[in-house]
Formats: sequence, structure tokens, C-alpha cells
Amino acid sequence: MMTKNSEKIAISMEMLHKSNNRGVTIKQHLSTDKDRFSLFSRSFDGILLDFSRTALDSDDFRNLMELAGASGVQALRERMFAGARINSSEHRAVLHPLWRGQNFSDLLSIDEAELLLAATDRLREIAQALHRGQLPGGAEPGHIRHLIHVGIGGSLLGPRLLCEAFPPSGDCPQIHFISSVDALERERLLERIDARETVVMLVSKSFTTSEVLLHARRIRQWQSESLSPEESEDRLFAVTAVVDRATEFGVPADHILRMGNWTGGRFSIWSPVGVTAAVSMGTDSFEQFLQGGASMDRHFREAPLQDNLPLILAMLSVWHRNVCAYDVHGLIPYDSRLKGLPGWLQQVEMESNGKSVNTSGQPVAMGTAPVVVGDCGTDAQHALFQAFHQGTTIVPLDFIGVVNPDHEDLEAQRQLLSHMLAQATALAVGSDRNQTLHTMAGQGVAGEELEALLPHRIMPGNRPSNVILLDELSPAILGRLLVLYEHKVFVESIIWQINAFDQWGVELGKSLANAIQSALTDEAGAIPEDIPGLEGLIRHIHKKKKGKKGGQVEVTWLKGNSG
Repeated sequence: MMTKNSEKIAISMEMLHKSNNRGVTIKQHLSTDKDRFSLFSRSFDGILLDFSRTALDSDDFRNLMELAGASGVQALRERMFAGARINSSEHRAVLHPLWRGQNFSDLLSIDEAELLLAATDRLREIAQALHRGQLPGGAEPGHIRHLIHVGIGGSLLGPRLLCEAFPPSGDCPQIHFISSVDALERERLLERIDARETVVMLVSKSFTTSEVLLHARRIRQWQSESLSPEESEDRLFAVTAVVDRATEFGVPADHILRMGNWTGGRFSIWSPVGVTAAVSMGTDSFEQFLQGGASMDRHFREAPLQDNLPLILAMLSVWHRNVCAYDVHGLIPYDSRLKGLPGWLQQVEMESNGKSVNTSGQPVAMGTAPVVVGDCGTDAQHALFQAFHQGTTIVPLDFIGVVNPDHEDLEAQRQLLSHMLAQATALAVGSDRNQTLHTMAGQGVAGEELEALLPHRIMPGNRPSNVILLDELSPAILGRLLVLYEHKVFVESIIWQINAFDQWGVELGKSLANAIQSALTDEAGAIPEDIPGLEGLIRHIHKKKKGKKGGQVEVTWLKGNSG
């Protein structure tokens, strides 16, 4: 049975589908509507969102805003900020914005609020010491030269993004991230650093994450080879919601930062999970990052729908996903400091909204999370953009540029931004037959060669994109940008009537891996009957493992391999 909101959403979606059949191209909109930029751009505190290179007209935009209103977005938004248990499948409130404002007592018990405030104070103390290359209360500046951050998923992607955007300098230790259970990266790292000069940060909300604990055991063994137990403990830190498990592992109590069991991994950068970023960028900059995120929270709560950046970005996504039927989305930052942003958004978007049932447990009525792809421009232009311009799958893009760089080579920055604007323009307007003929004639191509090459040179255009311009890449503006995308994903989930805050799809593979590992360990180990189709692969792996001698793998080159 459809709910009242479902009926309103269905009616609004039907109107949007009808309007999309008018056949007006993006090029026609840009050529005929001289006020298009002013009509289809919005800004907030250092961030400009230009969505003029989409197929929307004023009626479409108005209908999208009506759809947002009909979905009940305002009421659900306030329920989230009021601490309602909107994560219905896990019976949890969605409280991660509290870390940005650190207003824990608004929604939590006095005892829990005091624990989390103490954790934020301790985060500053630890981060300030490590930023100077010191152990908390310990050795002289510059003594600690390496920090190993062990985590996976949300316990790593956000901190890594911030450390790439604001890398360490001076006495601050070099930051190393270890995530995948693949041991090669860890072994190569440990071979070239000194345990006495290294601190280890273990990040796991449950402190049961298999990848984190395997690396943690190996690193502790490495520490023990050159350090006393006391020296190893001095260099061991943890971030978790289950403090007892971390202390049982051997992490000193005053080296454990509590993160709150309600903190979703993909939204955890604002919590003590961000301690490594605070080490890299400094605690003052990390505070500015939090404050920037909190300011976007306020904008999301207070701005009218038609001027609300997260809501507009979400409704553009709904337009492209559900009206235009584009099932891939691209994120292309034109700034190398944001190279981790596409990976961060992949988790935030796809883990949140990659759902096929609604909040009532029924099949969803429309497509949900698009597949997110991306890379840095201009590198992406030489890898992805051929398919974006001429491929059969249309991929709406978000281009992200920074107006004022952190370097003095203004010519390089102009060139970088010109490439971004050129790509957005080329995707939108393309190059039709006449334009392409003119271009090829100017290049001296004529006759039969021209006719043969012409179809390959035409660009269809009409491929949408948003341009997001940041005044600069400051901690505060980056905080606002990440919260912009967090709330965009939340609004999408409201339209799609799904729960953005659970991730049950992640769990099945984890549970299967345990059973499969036992079969890989023991050649006689049986695979459970409810895991079909692996017998041949398991036998093959055991057969090939016999080529291992003295810890080295025998390599048999394929015939004809010249590598």
C-alpha cells in the first residue's frame, strides 16, 4: 500500500518525466537563455554550485523543488537533527553531526556527553604532541617520524583524504595508511622504518575488524623485535567505540579515543577517527574543518529549498538518475589535493543508498544509488573522458575546481581551470556535423579522407555536468564540501524512501570469508554446503601453494612472455 508521501512522490515524478520529453538540448538552453547562470547557480560561504549545464528549465527546477517538498524532506531533516531513530533497521539515531558542533549534551545523556567531550580534549592533546613529532608527554620534538594509521572503509578514507589535502610538514611525522589485508604494503613499509620512531593508530569502531586486527598483531610483533613492552605501548593508540576490546589487546587506556557506537563509519571523519588528520594538518586547522562542516549543517537546516545547496545537488541527482535514466555518476576534482574525494564519495553514496528495498521492506519504486566513478583532472581526461564524450553511456559529472591555489604558478592554475571549463563546455555542446567539417577543413583534411573520418570526429554533446568552484581549499571550505555531499545523499534517500544509514550488504561477504578461510588453511577442510561453486578454485589454490619453498614463491613464466 502506498503511503501519502509515496503518492505525492509518484505524482511529482510523473510530471518530471513528461517535462523531460520536450527535446530541448543543453546547448539550446545555453545559447538562448542569457540569464541561465544567474537562474541555475547558487553559492554559500566559499562554494559556488553552477548547474546551468543540465537539461533543466525553470519549470523542471520548480517541479524538482515541489518533489522535495512533497517527500517530507523538511520534517525528516529535523527529525535527524533532533535525534530521532531514523536509522530504522538498526533502531539508531543519526548523530554524527554532533561531532562537528560538539554539542553532545543536546541529544545525549550527561554521562555520555562528558565521555565524548573528554575524548575530543584528549584527541587535541595527542594530535598536538604527535604533530610536533613527540609522544604525548614524552620525547623531544622530531623524535617520532612515522605514524601508521590502520583502518578500512570509513575508518581510513576520510582521514586519508584530509591528510592528502593538508599534508604534514616540519617535525610532523610522515603518515602511512594501511587498509587492505594484503600484507605486501605493510611488509614493505616496516622494512624501511624504525619502530622507535613510529606510532601506530588502530581504528575500528567494533575493534573486531579482521583486517585491522591482523595488521595490528603483525605490527606488534614487529615492535617487540626492537622495543620493550613499555616502549611498544607508548607508541600504540586506538580509536574505537568498544574501549574494553582495545585495552584487552594492549592499548593503554589513555591512548584510546572513544568514538560512539552511533557514529557510522562513512560519516566518522568528524569524530576521533579524524585524529590522524588532526596530526597532519594541526589541531587548529582540524577545528576549522569541523566548524566548516557545522556551518553547512546550519545552511542545510535553514536555507529555503530553492537556495539549499545539498538539496539542490540531491535533486539534480534524482533528475539524472530517475528522469533521465543515467545510472553512473562521475566526480572529477581539478586539484591534486582532492584526489581522495572520489573514493570517499563512492563509499558515502554507494554504501548509503545502494539499496533495493524501501524503509518498509518492499522493493523500491525507482533506481537508487548510481555507480560513482572519478579521478583527478587533467589525468582523468586521458583515461575516462573518451567514454564520457562519445561512449554510449551518458555520465553526469561534478567538476570541482579551486579558484585560488596554494602555489604561485598562476599560469598553471589558469591552464588547469581552463581544462575543467573546456571539458564541461565540450560535454554540454559537443561538435555537430557542420562544426566538425569546419574544424577538419581547417586542419587540411579533405575529400574521401574527410568523409571517412567525419563520423569518428563528431561529438554528440548534451551531456550534463555541474561545476562546483571553491574560493580556496581551506579546512573550513573542505568541511563544508564534505557535508554538502553527506546531506545530498541523505536527501536522495528521502526521495527514494530508503534507509541511508545501514549497510547490511557489506556483512554477507565478511561472514562467508571466515568459512572459506578455514578451507584455505586446511587442504582437507570442507566448504559448507551453503557456499556452492568454490571447490575447483580451492583445489587450484592448494595445488599452486605447493610451489612455495622456503617462504619464496616459485615463478614459472608463461611461454612467450617477454616481460
